[in-house]
Amino acid sequence: MIVLLRADASPLQGTGHVMRCLTVGEELTRRGHEVVLMTNDSGVAWLERVITDSQLHIYRTATNSLDARKIRDLAPDWVVVDSYEIGAQDISALRSWCHVLAIVDGDDRGIDADLYLDHNLGSEDGPWGQSTRERLLAGSEFALIRHAVLREKRQQPWIPRGLTPHIVAFMGGSDPTGAIVPVAGAFAMMEGDLTASVIADPRWRADVEEKLRGIPGIELLEPTAELPRLLRRADIAVSAAGTSAWELCSLGIPSLLISVVENQRESLTRLETRGLVLGLDLSQGGRESAEARIVERVTRLLSSESEREKLSLDCTGTYDGRGKERVVSAMELLGASSN
Repeated sequence: MIVLLRADASPLQGTGHVMRCLTVGEELTRRGHEVVLMTNDSGVAWLERVITDSQLHIYRTATNSLDARKIRDLAPDWVVVDSYEIGAQDISALRSWCHVLAIVDGDDRGIDADLYLDHNLGSEDGPWGQSTRERLLAGSEFALIRHAVLREKRQQPWIPRGLTPHIVAFMGGSDPTGAIVPVAGAFAMMEGDLTASVIADPRWRADVEEKLRGIPGIELLEPTAELPRLLRRADIAVSAAGTSAWELCSLGIPSLLISVVENQRESLTRLETRGLVLGLDLSQGGRESAEARIVERVTRLLSSESEREKLSLDCTGTYDGRGKERVVSAMELLGASSN
């Protein structure tokens, strides 16, 4: 098959749409399919390195555009679209001459697709129309987890590897709201020994440095394509409740997840309700008390091995890391049946 992946990223929009498509592309490539990524110039340095290293065919296009003429020239068997902004009618029109997989989050947006993918926890129980439901790949079994993440999974991740627990903190691929700043402030307030890797976008670096000045044992890093390797060191993670949530759950790292934008709130609520993470909602404000609330939750994780173990085992029992395989198998099956 020839498969074209269409998604964009930017410091404001984030990187999740492109990363989800790259994960699908990883599995397609492993199975011998030809994969093209059509994307904008993201302006996110680490993501551009990931795109380059993916060894996919890359076509650059304008942000939020759908160059149907160019796509048709490439003659793909499938187009995978992951966007909140590209028009539903434009995406649906592709279906007249190729298969379409629409990656969505709780709403099909009126897109007419051959398959819909919503890998958010509990999405299979959403208010989907009957036509969409019949073509829907939904829930944690379809969570898109990169091989680079899965290979860092370790046995008993709830047990600290050293005498001093290590925390990895990052707020997604671009941290558009600067949520890493109160996280750094919380670390500065904490009592007891710990070490931490704090990943801060350059926009927030000065503020984070100010919070952490004079605090030993904390390294400050820029966003990096090497995040999976850093996560192998993590005894606890603090992150935004976006796409990285599924990666942390697949690794079984006991985590505090923070919803920093509105579209993360529902997903975080489901994760908390299922007992998979500790959560904090900052999507509607509350930054003035965020540091103290982060301290309370991280201290809770550090102090209770039994809670860390339960979170970890429940996470890995829910996320087995094989979502991308199931998605590509569904694409192959539908493609074969149409020939």
